[in-house]
Amino acid sequence: MFFCPNISAFRYVLILLSAALIVPSIAMGGGVTTLKESISFALEHNRMLAVSASGVDRAEAGVDMVTGRMLPRVDVSTGFSRTNSPLGSFGSKLQQQRITAADFSPATLNQPGYVNNYQSRMGLTMPLFAGGAMWSSRASAREQADASALDFEFHKQRLIYQTIAAYVHSRQALAQVDARNHAVKAAEKRWQDAEALQKRGMAIKSDVMDAHVHVLRSQVALSEAENVYAASLESLRLILGMDEQASLNAFEEPHLNFSPEPVEQMLDEYEDRRGDLRAVKNRLEAAGYDRRQSQSAYLPRVDLMAAQEWNNEKFGLRNRNAMIGVNMTMNIFSGGEDLARVRAATSDQVMLELQLADKRQQAGNEIKQAYRSLKMAEQRFQSESEAFNQTAESLRIKSLRHAQGLEKTSDLLDAQVRADASEMAHIRAKYDLITAKAALLLAAGTLDQEVVQ
Repeated sequence: MFFCPNISAFRYVLILLSAALIVPSIAMGGGVTTLKESISFALEHNRMLAVSASGVDRAEAGVDMVTGRMLPRVDVSTGFSRTNSPLGSFGSKLQQQRITAADFSPATLNQPGYVNNYQSRMGLTMPLFAGGAMWSSRASAREQADASALDFEFHKQRLIYQTIAAYVHSRQALAQVDARNHAVKAAEKRWQDAEALQKRGMAIKSDVMDAHVHVLRSQVALSEAENVYAASLESLRLILGMDEQASLNAFEEPHLNFSPEPVEQMLDEYEDRRGDLRAVKNRLEAAGYDRRQSQSAYLPRVDLMAAQEWNNEKFGLRNRNAMIGVNMTMNIFSGGEDLARVRAATSDQVMLELQLADKRQQAGNEIKQAYRSLKMAEQRFQSESEAFNQTAESLRIKSLRHAQGLEKTSDLLDAQVRADASEMAHIRAKYDLITAKAALLLAAGTLDQEVVQ
């Protein structure tokens, strides 16, 4: 389990399990069509998020590995040897507890026959003191595991943002396809009107040609919009981790539960909210433990050893021998390796301190930039909404005047182009505002599934 007080070992597991219950119902219900469904699907199937989750599990395994080194180790072995070496033969018979007076004769000692020995052994080793190296190693591994869990939490927030941005882009592209469809129909209507006016003598051939050109350009713009929409769905599939066979359509309008906090409050609280920033803090703590571990090389190491052996001419647990002892080792000279290891650990700690300071400033800048971008997006949306209404009204008036022969066809087509462009700008501003809201929540470290209505 996670030992960091702000991280639960089962938190990300519960989220994935919840998504696992939701996604099958999505697949059975006809595919993904809403933003909420898209986020749930991404949390279950996104491959990079799964890689991050595996990294958390690997870091936890590292903690268990270091903990295991602090516990007693028991080894069992068995083997067979056959020798006529004077020393080896005498030693084997001695271990088998079958030495007799005849074995001490010079002829037997110098030219012994072959002696078979089956040796079974059970050994125990346990570190008693290592200068604090193992405790420091375990504390470092714990901090690294907590950092991986925090990285996972922020990765999840970033994935939610990427899903929102990709879905919003797809919805924007679909809205632009609809707008281009209407523009094509309107252009065809202008063309038909120009032909009708020409027949009545109220328009000339060039007016009809201009209207036809406008139709052609509108059709090209529609094809471009359709291509953009298809590409946006492909990008969304990649983020979701969805194959080509699954159904995906950005049909539902996205909405976010957005209650902006004052930017000053965000700047005061982001250090406790941003998982990536907190992860760097944990890695800095781990670097401090790594430095202590490297310094422990100057202290002695004490290990407890115990063993029991069985030696016999035939396989079996007979002729038992036991041993217990304590071993102390201490490095006196290693060619400067230990000193270099301390220097390297110190450098790592200094680098992480600098990275943390840079990360703090970067995160603060991201909040301020996202806040400014949101305000600009709100202003642009209001401006484009008003411009859209104005151009639409201007086009309506010019259309009435053109039907009465009071407006030139070229002026009417120019008004239509401006109205179409204004509608596209209004669509972009509308969906850019949603993305800007999500970007600010991500920068502040408060983006989660609950933000989606």
